[in-house]
Amino acid sequence: MRNADDRQWVVHTYQVMAQLDGVLQGMTDAETGERGYILTGQDSYLGPYQRGLTAVREGIAAVRKLTADNVKQQRSLDALEPLVAERLRELQERIQVRRDVGLAAGAAAVREGPGKDYMDRVRVTTNEMKSEEQRLLTLRSVELDASSRRTRTVLVLGESLGLLLLGVAGLIVHGEMRHRAQAEEQVRTLNADLERKVAERTAELAERAKDLERSNMELQQFAYVASHDLQEPLRTIASFTQLLAKRYGDKLDDKAREFIAFAVDGSKRMQTLINDLLSFSRVGTQGRPLVPVSTDAVLDAVLKSLKRGIEDSRAIITRDPLPMVLADELQLSQLLQNLIGNAIKFRREDTVKVHVGARRTATGWNISVRDNGIGVAPEHSERIFVIFQRLHTKTQYPGTGIGLAICKKIAERHGGRIWLEPTAGGGSTFIFSIADGGSYASKEQIHDELRIHATSN
Repeated sequence: MRNADDRQWVVHTYQVMAQLDGVLQGMTDAETGERGYILTGQDSYLGPYQRGLTAVREGIAAVRKLTADNVKQQRSLDALEPLVAERLRELQERIQVRRDVGLAAGAAAVREGPGKDYMDRVRVTTNEMKSEEQRLLTLRSVELDASSRRTRTVLVLGESLGLLLLGVAGLIVHGEMRHRAQAEEQVRTLNADLERKVAERTAELAERAKDLERSNMELQQFAYVASHDLQEPLRTIASFTQLLAKRYGDKLDDKAREFIAFAVDGSKRMQTLINDLLSFSRVGTQGRPLVPVSTDAVLDAVLKSLKRGIEDSRAIITRDPLPMVLADELQLSQLLQNLIGNAIKFRREDTVKVHVGARRTATGWNISVRDNGIGVAPEHSERIFVIFQRLHTKTQYPGTGIGLAICKKIAERHGGRIWLEPTAGGGSTFIFSIADGGSYASKEQIHDELRIHATSN
C-alpha cells in the first residue's frame, strides 16, 4: 500500500511539471499566432493564437487543482496568474491595433510594448515552480526506491512463508485425505446398516398396512352387522313390547306399564346409539368426493330440516354470506345440523339466538356457529369432542355423546379442525375450518374445480 502511494506521488509530480510546460508552450503559441497576424493580416494565424489561449487557461487550472495541498506552489500561482493575464491582454490589444490601424501601427506596438518583460517574468515564475516540483520529485523518488526495496523484501519473505505454508498444507491435506477415506468407509458401513433398517422398517409398515386394511374391513363388517343384524332384534323387542302394552295394558298395574315404557325407551336409545356409531364410523370410510358446495345452500337445507325445533324454541337464526367450498355436501350438512341442533338443545330460558358466520383465512375458511346458550366451561373445551363424553345426564339433555365427535371427524376429513372459543356474555362459539381443496387441493385447484362446476351447471 505504501509503495503504491509513493508511486502515485511521483506520477503526480510529473503531471504538475507537464502542465507547467503546457502553460509556457501555450504562451509561445499565442505569441507566434499574434505576430503572424500582425505581419500578414490574415485570420488564419489567429488559430494558433486561440489554441494557445485555451492551453494556457486549462494548464493553469490543472496546476491549481494538482497543487491544492502545496501552499508554496499555490502562492507562486497567485503571482503567475496576473502576469499571464497581463501578457495575454497585451497580445489581444496588439491584434486589435493591427486590425484597426494597420501593419505599421501593429509592428510599432510590438517594438514598444512591455511584452518581453512580462514573458520573462512568466518564465522565471514557471521555472521556480518546476524547480519546486523537481525537488519534490527527488524526495519522492527516494521514498519510492525505499518503498520498492521494502516491498521486494516483503515479497521474498512472503514467498518463503508461502512455500512453508504450502508444505504444511500438503501435510494437512494428506492427513485429511486419510481421515476422509476412513470417514467414507464408516459412511458406507452406516449406509449399509441404514438400508437394512429401512428395509426392515418398510416390511414392518407394509405389515401394519395389511393390519390396517384388515381392521378397516372388520369395521365395515361391523357397520353392516350394526345396521342390519343388531337393529333387527331391537326393532323386534320394541315392537312386541309396544304390542304387549297395547293388548294387555288394561290388565297391568302402573309398575308393569312403567317397566314396559323403560324397555321401549331403552330399545329406542340403543337404536339411536347404533345409528350414531354408524355415522361416526362412516365419516372416513363412506364419505363422498369433495366437490364445490354452496355453504349457503347447505345451511338453507339444514334450517328446513330443523324447522320444527326452531319454531318450538322460537330460535332466531342469523347468518353472514357463506362461501363456496370443496366439501362433502352430506357431511357438511351433518356438521352444521349438529352444531345448530346443539345450540337449540342446550338453551337458556330466554330467546335462543344463533349466528352462523364465515371468515377467510390464508389456507381456507373458518365457519362459526355462535349461540347464547348455557355455554361450556373452559376446562371442558377439549373433552366435549371425545366420543361418549357427556357433561350432563341423559335426563337433563338427551343424546349419545357422539355428535361433536362426528363433527371433529368431518372437519378433519375436510383438511381442517374444530374448536370452541369463549363467547362474551355467555353461550358458545364453535368454529370449524375447511382447507382450500380439503386436505390435498391447492388454491389453484379449488378455483379450477369451482369454475368447472359452475360451467357444468
